Amino acid sequence: MNKELLGVKAPKKECTDKKCPFHGEINVKKELFTGRVIKKEVNRSATIEWSKSYYVPKYERYEIRRSRLRVHNPSCIDANIGEEVLVARTRPMSKTKNHVIIKVSGAKKVKIDAEHLVEDKNAPTEKGEHHKTEKQKEKHNTK
Repeated sequence: MNKELLGVKAPKKECTDKKCPFHGEINVKKELFTGRVIKKEVNRSATIEWSKSYYVPKYERYEIRRSRLRVHNPSCIDANIGEEVLVARTRPMSKTKNHVIIKVSGAKKVKIDAEHLVEDKNAPTEKGEHHKTEKQKEKHNTK
């Protein structure tokens, strides 16, 4: 068991995960990333995302570009959606996972940037009803 890894202390919670950098057999490299957890899955996987602004000279403006990364979420750390995490590079653990979460560095933020999770009230429920208001829908249903 590693008590400290790249300046990060091991979590107090124990785990039996072989892919945990503190309690398992996996080694980490000094390549670190920070990001926010946007997706968490049952099989100890998570997706993190971070944004950066990029200058577009043609329009003399900035655009926001985002990067996503699939990471391993050990059971002793168990980062939740919306939390800021520190991630380290490892050997390939699966087809898409080459990184592991080593620290939850920030508190959970209330707003999550997941557009697909927000329910759209103006979404069409039936064909051709996209632009109808509530009164128009009532008139249509009473006929």
